[in-house]
Amino acid sequence: MAGIFAGKVVLVTGGGSGMGKSSAQRFAEEGGRVAVVDLNLEAAQAVVEAIRAAGGEALAVRADIASQADNDRMVAETIGQFGGLDAAFLNAAYLGPVLDFFETDAKTFDLIVGINLRGCFFGMQATARAMRPGGPVVVNASTAALAANQYSAVYTATKHGVLGLVRAAAEPFAERKLRINAICPGFIQTPMNGMADSVAPIAPELLEQPGFCGLGQPQHIAELALFLASARAAFVSGGAYLADGGLMANIPSVRF
Repeated sequence: MAGIFAGKVVLVTGGGSGMGKSSAQRFAEEGGRVAVVDLNLEAAQAVVEAIRAAGGEALAVRADIASQADNDRMVAETIGQFGGLDAAFLNAAYLGPVLDFFETDAKTFDLIVGINLRGCFFGMQATARAMRPGGPVVVNASTAALAANQYSAVYTATKHGVLGLVRAAAEPFAERKLRINAICPGFIQTPMNGMADSVAPIAPELLEQPGFCGLGQPQHIAELALFLASARAAFVSGGAYLADGGLMANIPSVRF
């Protein structure tokens, strides 16, 4: 299958649904051999089946990204199947329950931090240590990395931390001839946001532009992930890129 990722091996975490699913399918459409990683193995396998039905190559891997051992294993399984690793989209995350700041307990705190921050850190380490020179890592952050919400305080803190990790990693990644960047999506139609899962990707030129501060589709984020993971972004590293339909540009009306 021809495309900008022809001959490349790409790993996508949280690939069983939402933005990860759409991205895995698009990487495959562009010729990539894709490791679809998810805690829900059945969901990952369904994405793999869809990719294979469309003529692509893919592998389903179950991993709990909060586990350092699972991060190392997902990379090892990818290399064992495809012979190497050229790019990664570390997309997996957990929003957690909507709780008032003072309602959040230690168990909830540790779970969200374990997936979103610990998982991101060990995912970055595992993929970078194995990746071939020239490889990019793209991390999915959030507009919550740039603003705050008292009802998702821990999620907000972890996404702020993700940007710190990306910026801190840019130089050591460069020493390995690698790049790393973050995407900050706005409100996207995904199961994590309580909405139906993404459908099969469409031709990128057919993607519609939502209204200002509107609802984005998973493929809107997938297309940015593909760009940042491609050679077209060879001079881009250590950055955080908004894909939010203008959400962060909008100052809400405040009544005094």
